[in-house]
Amino acid sequence: MDNAINYSEIGMRIRRQREGAGMTQEQLGEACDLSTSFIGHIERGSRKLSVESLYKLAAVLDVSVDYLLFDRMLHETSLPADISVFLEGSSPDKQKQFWRTVKTLACHLDEL
Repeated sequence: MDNAINYSEIGMRIRRQREGAGMTQEQLGEACDLSTSFIGHIERGSRKLSVESLYKLAAVLDVSVDYLLFDRMLHETSLPADISVFLEGSSPDKQKQFWRTVKTLACHLDEL
């Protein structure tokens, strides 16, 4: 297993989520207390980011740190993979809305 961190891929996932959220680099930087130029460097993979910055970005972009690092959940089961197949081609907003609905439903399963 290759343990090298691919900062270009992390940056690409951050850019994809930022654009899907309709945010500019400046808006993302402000929300995370990071400079616009640093956001640009992160998205290009030309600068390393701290765990704290990674956490802030994941929180603002409403994704897991696992997703930003690995493009998947770390302990992925077949269920999310199966569901993802049905979401392919959907806009990032629709996918985000779907996952929020699933999270809400999961929180209220005992009430059903």
